[in-house]
Amino acid sequence: MISGELKGEITGVKNWSDLVAVVKDLPPLPVIATRALKLVGDPNCNTKQLTSLLQKDAALAARVLKIANSAMYAAQRQITTLTQAIMIIGFKTLRGIIIAATLRQTSRQFGALEKAIWHNSLSTATIAQKLCVLLRKPYADELFLSGLLHDLGKIVLLMQMPMNYTQVIELVESGKQYYEAENEVFGYNHTLLGALVAKKWNFSDDACQIMLHHHDPLELPTNDPIYQKTAIIQLANALSHTLGHGHLGNYPDLKGEAQILFQGMGINQQAAQDFIEEMPTVVVEQMLSLID
Repeated sequence: MISGELKGEITGVKNWSDLVAVVKDLPPLPVIATRALKLVGDPNCNTKQLTSLLQKDAALAARVLKIANSAMYAAQRQITTLTQAIMIIGFKTLRGIIIAATLRQTSRQFGALEKAIWHNSLSTATIAQKLCVLLRKPYADELFLSGLLHDLGKIVLLMQMPMNYTQVIELVESGKQYYEAENEVFGYNHTLLGALVAKKWNFSDDACQIMLHHHDPLELPTNDPIYQKTAIIQLANALSHTLGHGHLGNYPDLKGEAQILFQGMGINQQAAQDFIEEMPTVVVEQMLSLID
């Protein structure tokens, strides 16, 4: 069932029938991934059940083990079993890893642009998690997932309409952001498409809202948790692009946007600079290596 806001967004799109067709034509997640996501969302699920299921998908199991051994989790010893990996990663983050790994496996191709988008996804997820720590927010794991999947719509467009997306790239290289270029080419952009796909795949309402609005202007500061979460993803994405993750060639300078978001969150200029300079690049690089 599509929420009222998403219905309103669809009817406001000039090429709404094309948009609905893209979502409708998207295949369901593979059986193992679907079952794993259902288990992760079950409060009665235990590690043994998940381990037994993930062992049936060798590629997915290998990805989970690799992440558990990454610098992000700084394990004191090598993690050699899925049970250990699941306990270290946690169920919430595992959900995002399963979806990301599945999309990576089902992509028809994985060229330079696809790699850049995945780099941005992992970089945004890692930075968002660190921003939550800086801001003392309790939803670091949730925003790791949101950061990982914020450009889900972009990935779907590349999967479904790779030839058309070359026009988007040409516009991006002329100085436009992705969502602006997509609007010109398709009549809609990856934020709405991503939210619709996320709804189809039974993501939480918060995740869908963040995906839908992560390029919208926000009024900050705010006490609205959704606005706060969306602002963190916006900032993490902007910082990721300033690090060069997520685009090929020319891209608009997002440093000014990042500074405005820092200020809107109550982070002063010195603290913002310290965060940028002390950003855990080793962790980011380690996360990026997981998709190579």
